Amino acid sequence: MKPIALVIVCLLIGSAAGYGVAYRDATLPNHFGPITDPDQAWKSIPISEDAPQAVVQGGPVFVFGRMELNSVGKHTFVVKNEGKGMLELTMEGTTCKCTMADLEEGDTLQVPPGESTDIKLEWRPKSYSEDFAQTARIATNDPRNTLLELRITGSVVKAIVLDPTEVRFTNLAAGETRKAAAKVLSFKEDAFEIKDLSITGSQSELLTATQRPLTEEELKQSNGALAGYLVEVEVKPGLPLGTNRHTIVAHTTSEFAPELEIPVTSFLVGDISVIAIKKYDRDKSVLYLNKLKKAEGTTTKLFLIVKGPHRNDVNVKVAETFPDYMKVEVGEPESINNGSVRKIPLSVDIPAGVPEGNFLGPERKDLGKIALSVEGHPEIQEVNIGVYFSVE
Repeated sequence: MKPIALVIVCLLIGSAAGYGVAYRDATLPNHFGPITDPDQAWKSIPISEDAPQAVVQGGPVFVFGRMELNSVGKHTFVVKNEGKGMLELTMEGTTCKCTMADLEEGDTLQVPPGESTDIKLEWRPKSYSEDFAQTARIATNDPRNTLLELRITGSVVKAIVLDPTEVRFTNLAAGETRKAAAKVLSFKEDAFEIKDLSITGSQSELLTATQRPLTEEELKQSNGALAGYLVEVEVKPGLPLGTNRHTIVAHTTSEFAPELEIPVTSFLVGDISVIAIKKYDRDKSVLYLNKLKKAEGTTTKLFLIVKGPHRNDVNVKVAETFPDYMKVEVGEPESINNGSVRKIPLSVDIPAGVPEGNFLGPERKDLGKIALSVEGHPEIQEVNIGVYFSVE
């Protein structure tokens, strides 16, 4: 057979085989449903005339540009219901702080036809990054778009520097007034100014903060900063023993950090200290119970060690526990070391069968809490103990 004839025969055989396979696939039953284009799949969903329609005004992505590491970013997305039915929005998850009508994650917000709702995102960068991004995922009952992904993106730059990175008061005695300071240095804007300061945190009224521009001589010692301020903090008596955390919020003229946060940490020591049978972090004032089994619970003991001239006058009561199923009882005081010290026992009980929960932090506000009121001491009015645990 000539070569050209052989090629033609092979082509005819191949075409016949291909036709046979195609005919077979077309006539065999399909047990997996119709084949569709995923990008066009929503078009096959019947959409009733009274269905809701979620539309993010301005789009679901906000580009904030550039911001400083210690600053706080904020943006409000507006979601409008352009359909005829009631729109339901449910927050599924977020990588930043997301506020939707003061609802908790998993709650559902209803938006009537023609109306809008605000979804506020707030973020605090933890490291420098050219491609910083955070998201919030909102489930909807809109058949066209069952999941809204709201996204913020931009760059985190080194424009404002805190020196040191936080204001610290170590071994602050109960009843002592002390001052400490930090420099806020601008390396990109010579017209940088701090407009005002505010302080957040428990008992923030016991702290005051003031600011003044750095002198020319102080700027020369600041490694090339174009402008800067000295922020001075004063702590007055009254904070509870252990670690206390506050934040100074500085509103500035900087485009990189219009709202700057300066951490303040104070560790108070005094005539009352805490020891425990289980692990206790004295610097953080945290009792570690770790992961507990729901069917078992746990019981442990703490001891308040009271010394000083007022030791025999001190009376301790339980002011608060969180969660409230955590039971704390104050036992009878005992004099030790020839009467120079009083030991007050505390029993801590988490009963079996309590609800599941996570109190593992990372922030102190996310821990369990034991708050003790103190009477009979002129300088110490309360002792706060964080409790690190979960129930599974």
